[in-house]
Amino acid sequence: MKKAVAIEAATAVKFQLEQQLLDQEAKLAYLSDELDKIESALQS
Repeated sequence: MKKAVAIEAATAVKFQLEQQLLDQEAKLAYLSDELDKIESALQS
């Protein structure tokens, strides 16, 4: 029973961390795009 609870908790934590990673990657992609726009505007 304890092992099942530990596995379930580990799975939930893993899922949460994966979601946080996806969120951070999306933010990074957005900021990278914004930076590209700013750099392009400065070069014009």
